[in-house]
Amino acid sequence: MKVHVAAYAASAGLEEAGEAALYAGLADLGVAGLEQPFFGTLHRRDEGWLISQIRPEWSLALTLLPGSMDLLKDDKHFGLASADPDGRKRALDFVETARRAVEKLHRALGRRAVRSVLVHSAPRLGGSGAKSSLEGFADSLTELRGRDWQGAGLLVEHCDAAMPGRAPDKGFLPIEDDVMAVKLSDGKAPIAVAVNWGRSALETRSAEGPLEHIRRAAQAELLGGLFFSGVTGAQNGYGPWRDSHVPFSTVFPESLLTPAAAKAALAEAAGCPLIGLKLQTKPATLTPAERLAVIRDGLKVLRS
Repeated sequence: MKVHVAAYAASAGLEEAGEAALYAGLADLGVAGLEQPFFGTLHRRDEGWLISQIRPEWSLALTLLPGSMDLLKDDKHFGLASADPDGRKRALDFVETARRAVEKLHRALGRRAVRSVLVHSAPRLGGSGAKSSLEGFADSLTELRGRDWQGAGLLVEHCDAAMPGRAPDKGFLPIEDDVMAVKLSDGKAPIAVAVNWGRSALETRSAEGPLEHIRRAAQAELLGGLFFSGVTGAQNGYGPWRDSHVPFSTVFPESLLTPAAAKAALAEAAGCPLIGLKLQTKPATLTPAERLAVIRDGLKVLRS
């Protein structure tokens, strides 16, 4: 199984030499490529350095969530699904900077390396004071599908929806609205829905939630990506109930993401064209080799 790995989640806190060692180690693990974050740039420290780490055989899934969350800290109305017209425009402008980054990356690499661009149904609901609009989100997607993505497809990645009685982590639209917005959109660029196992489990507080979300996207013939990231309800460095990319239970026993859960999800997502793995490695004192061991364990679970 070819898997895209979120190196940035596993390398958090490393200095340049350690980060370089982690990227070099990934090359020996037979990964398909990277889930690459976009913060407004392709790397918080050195964009050129990051580009130099991308191997010729790797493809990229560019996620705009890290940059979107940065902007939401000071702009509660920011988002492609915002009911506030100015907030929606600011989000569309941010996605345009990502599109230009795709062009820059392709020029630097001499090839079309980005296969997918992940967008999200911000703003955050659940007490923030912001409001979303399904129609506005669909209009945003239509506008984005009219732009030139140089061969990359768009993926609406579902994040935990706002639920009554508790504070959300992301608090975006429910999966039904993500799917409907994609169906209502129009344009040349291909588009689909991606499910993140951990975010769906976080929303539903169970390992059954991801299966239901996968089914909803698959039944609409829109499942384009499945990313494996764990979650826990335990009081520890990862949780409780946070989008903290907990490793598999084979490494972190309190994780809801077990080998059996992954097997069930992969069975529901049969034929899904993009599989990802995003695991955060803790504590921050872990060496690159120790972090790679966590990734290796996750890949072993998925491949078995």
